[in-house]
Amino acid sequence: MKITAIILLCFLSIHGEEKRVVLITGASKGVGLATLEYLDQRGFIVYGTTRQASFANEKMLQVDLCDENSIERAVGKILAKEGRIDVLINNAGYALVGPVESFTQDELKEQMEINFYAPIRMIQAVLPAMRHQKSGHIINISSVNAYSTPPFGGLYAASKAALESLSESLSIEVKPLYIFVSLVEPGLIQTGFSLPMGTKEIPNNPYKEVMEKIQAEIEERVAAPEKLTPSQSAVEIAEFLFSIIQDPHPKLRYQTSVDAQEEVSKKLRDLTGEIYLDTYRN
Repeated sequence: MKITAIILLCFLSIHGEEKRVVLITGASKGVGLATLEYLDQRGFIVYGTTRQASFANEKMLQVDLCDENSIERAVGKILAKEGRIDVLINNAGYALVGPVESFTQDELKEQMEINFYAPIRMIQAVLPAMRHQKSGHIINISSVNAYSTPPFGGLYAASKAALESLSESLSIEVKPLYIFVSLVEPGLIQTGFSLPMGTKEIPNNPYKEVMEKIQAEIEERVAAPEKLTPSQSAVEIAEFLFSIIQDPHPKLRYQTSVDAQEEVSKKLRDLTGEIYLDTYRN
């Protein structure tokens, strides 16, 4: 009887883990899709969000991340069916690149809307349910660029740095409520990550040559993402996220590789910024 009881308890424990409900934004491609499929294969109940109606189905919900009502409807639908949301992965995002002068006001706003304000809207939508169930895990996908910012990548890096600061504060606010917050900081990923360039006209453009070079590099990256070095595949990131979800005591901050750890640690060793500047001085 004792052995039977132990087996039953183990089964119930495993079964309970498998049936956790996960919501992933930007899940129609790249890391989001890879993570959705990876978790689904391991028994999780997984929902994704997408902007495109053609990708929408019962588990892939069409959501406008810039619309609070759209988000609340999607979260409400999941809660009505499943009764809970255990993990939110704020994955949706893109990188606007180019010199600061090249960004229109609409482009500036859109970058922050998707990479910063949208995660806040998602967090606000799921927190009441997580507070009620006295458990939850919010995972915000950041980037090593929040710490190691390349030239002509400042706006994307700024959006991720803002997400980092918000997540730090949030993690303390919700800790007494038995809710965890984690930041995940990948480096280069072998996906068709969106990299639009700023389109504002610049008279006597002093950046023309470097912008043409950046555009060529973007086209090369899109054509052959597997050649990015050093980089990780979307499946590797999905596996990494799975390991975080399985951790009963998740950390606040994770780098997804040794290379990512090195990039993040550079800034911690460069308190004046002189090492960073020396990297790009002629």
